[in-house]
Amino acid sequence: MNKFKGLIVAATIVGTVATLGACRREVRHEPMKLGGDVAPVTQAVR
Repeated sequence: MNKFKGLIVAATIVGTVATLGACRREVRHEPMKLGGDVAPVTQAVR
């Protein structure tokens, strides 16, 4: 029974560390677009 309690405590600690490790800082992002560095074309090229 003592090993079972130790296993539960160890699983709880591992779960807590995994949850805290998965948390990320909220950072403002910009959508990725193809040709994002290029100025937009005003007239379509045919």
